[in-house]
Amino acid sequence: MNPMPDSTFNAAEVFGLLSKHRLLMILGTTLGVALFVVAGYALPKKYKSHFTLTIYAKYFQNPLIQDFMPELNDPGEMKSERESLIRQALTPEFLDYLGTKYGIYHSKDGVEALLPQILERFPALTSLAEKLDFLQPLRTGIEPSAQREDLLARIQIFDLNNTTFHVSFVYTDPGVTLQATRDIYAQVIRTLLETHMSNLVNIRDAIRKRLESLAYNLVISAPDPRVSVSPQAVSDELQDIRSQIRALSTQYTEDHPVIKALRDRERLLMRWQQASSQNGSAPPAAQDNTVVGEESLPAVRDIYGDLMKKLNYLNIALDADRAHQGDYFVTVESPIYPESPLWPKKGLMALWGFALGFLGSLSIAALQEYFNRTTLRVAVLAEQLGIPLLGVLPAIPWNLPLKSEGRS
Repeated sequence: MNPMPDSTFNAAEVFGLLSKHRLLMILGTTLGVALFVVAGYALPKKYKSHFTLTIYAKYFQNPLIQDFMPELNDPGEMKSERESLIRQALTPEFLDYLGTKYGIYHSKDGVEALLPQILERFPALTSLAEKLDFLQPLRTGIEPSAQREDLLARIQIFDLNNTTFHVSFVYTDPGVTLQATRDIYAQVIRTLLETHMSNLVNIRDAIRKRLESLAYNLVISAPDPRVSVSPQAVSDELQDIRSQIRALSTQYTEDHPVIKALRDRERLLMRWQQASSQNGSAPPAAQDNTVVGEESLPAVRDIYGDLMKKLNYLNIALDADRAHQGDYFVTVESPIYPESPLWPKKGLMALWGFALGFLGSLSIAALQEYFNRTTLRVAVLAEQLGIPLLGVLPAIPWNLPLKSEGRS
């Protein structure tokens, strides 16, 4: 008697299994590849366009304004600040503008996209749906906040290093993807420039207000030139007054109260200077301890002079920003037209179809071979027992009537 065959497989039998069921393997693999390739053409496509931007450290560091804006030296803090500036550009107003301009808020998929077409072809159905108020959800649509969140989810921002960031946009239309990415790029650049300029302008305006107050107090509380220390002191004061007028004239007109007061002081000093040169006599000593508010006049003058220097530095920084706006960042990669979709990729879909079809066919072949080995068949059983096979009784259903044969 021969031993019963083993129902398990070993590595050597796998190749025999592939050869034995090669037709099933070929058909299954071909079917899997075909199905996935068709799915690659039928599924909605997603296109991606991106740009890469590097923001230099000097965007946050300027020696001219370091007394007002603290420098960021920690790499992690600077990285977070850069990412925050990029995300500040994606305001709700800009997202709404982007969604409305390219119809992203109104795009629908599936049944939502087919329903308007059906109602357009059947006006009677449209009127019936309006009477039954079935069109209210369709007209209302998604809430603006949900649409905004969906649009924001299409914009991806991640850092390549501490100074460089990769910003991308994903959408179903390649042309819209490119144009929207360009708009996002322009918005980010505009936000970077406006934020930096706004910080400088706010500091400058605060210094101007303080200078106006100090200048007015200086003019009001200034001693009479006739009691000044010497003609040289009067000449120095006159020169200082004129420099103040030149600095303020770039921002204000001659009708400004501070400039008017400085002009009056200038005329007074000029008259005394002319009178002193004609008489050739020096005035008596002056008392330079006049109190302006809570501070003495010399202290106010020192504060005023220091703020004037800082205001000049700020004006230089503002002029440099306007002339060299592109020095704070550089575009490593500009937005380009997406030639191929991000998803689905036909090559990857074909590979997945090949793998699924091959493994599925192999599994079916293995199961079929397993059942062939474990099922007790008459011919196999006779061979294993070593006895001759005389015949096989046919299987006759019990519910069939018996037919009687006639005798000859």
